[in-house]
Amino acid sequence: MQLRRFRAKSISDALEKVKVELGDDAVILSTKNRSERDKKTGKRINYVEIVAAVDKDVDRLCRPFEPQREEVAGKKADVGPGQEDLFKEMAQLKAQVARLVQVVEGLSQREHEGERATARQGDGSQGLHETVASCLGLDRKSEAIVRNVLSRLSEGEKGWTKVIPALRAFITKGLRQGPIAEELGTRCWWAFVGPTGVGKTTTLAKIAARLKFLCKKEGALICVDGYRMGAAEQLEKYANLMDIPFYTAKTNKELVRLFGIHKDKDFIFVDTTGRNPFTSSHKTELERLFDSVPGLMAQVMLSATCKREDLMGAISFYKQFPIAGWTLTKVDETRSLAASVFPLIEADLPLSYVTNGQRVPEDISSASGKEIAELTLEPLRGLGRLLDVPRCNAKEKETVVPESL
Repeated sequence: MQLRRFRAKSISDALEKVKVELGDDAVILSTKNRSERDKKTGKRINYVEIVAAVDKDVDRLCRPFEPQREEVAGKKADVGPGQEDLFKEMAQLKAQVARLVQVVEGLSQREHEGERATARQGDGSQGLHETVASCLGLDRKSEAIVRNVLSRLSEGEKGWTKVIPALRAFITKGLRQGPIAEELGTRCWWAFVGPTGVGKTTTLAKIAARLKFLCKKEGALICVDGYRMGAAEQLEKYANLMDIPFYTAKTNKELVRLFGIHKDKDFIFVDTTGRNPFTSSHKTELERLFDSVPGLMAQVMLSATCKREDLMGAISFYKQFPIAGWTLTKVDETRSLAASVFPLIEADLPLSYVTNGQRVPEDISSASGKEIAELTLEPLRGLGRLLDVPRCNAKEKETVVPESL
């Protein structure tokens, strides 16, 4: 039996190595968290170790060991001293194979019980929810959510064939749909706010283009970003291409005047300054902005590449203002979408849009819970393929995530 050990920083990286070197027929025999001290630096390094084999090797071991007894018996009288040693070695080999067959049969039994991926091998092995959380790139707090979801399954269902459907249902149900500007029957006055570098200006342009060309609506764009170099020029360029009136407002008084001029427009979008959300000065700026224009609502941009602590901090900060909805940006730039989706569900935020690129207006779509669930759980698909788990069960139709608009 060809046993191979694979080491990596995370279980997803280790499984990728298994897939590349052994292919889709690989069988996971054990998954362990290990650590060792670096000989050069002296620091302790944590890693995941996976022991895997190829299915065809397992099948060959499962076949009974049947030597050609009749032929050997017919030549027994001719057996010499050297051949006696050969027969002893064959007998030992047979015993070793028998023990390996027992191991493989035990593995098959665990697979039947849905625990093939996380066969426990001592205190260092991972539980099912830990394996899922690691593959999705979740921290301890979000891992607790996974544990809670999987704990609702019956004992017979706690296997890989049930993991994805259970998490898909959790995400689809838990992620609230926020308002979509294209579907609003009333005027849309939105200020695009969020931390620095989350894509506020580009997202504003994408939604404005959809309203202008798909919905045939008229609007105005206003920039109040007086800090970032070229911010007004970038938005003005988009406005000119879309033939939408563009203005800069250096004071709230000027902003109020512009809203008065364009109050009959279908939409007015305000591009704000990207600032550190943890400062009192930024809080004061936004308070004055929303107080000066009654009816102005915030569309908050959050980056999918953001760490949980920063994401939750930004959510806590912006929730104090009048919120229209939330947009998750840079979905295409993360390998762990679950790390940002789970906190959104935790905070019970209405998600309006997701963006997945820089193209205007193509790389944006409304935040459908089903589609986001499919994207979020994609890392588990690779693990499922290694474990021969189908994408959906027999009663489910496969959900295909559409390409961006």
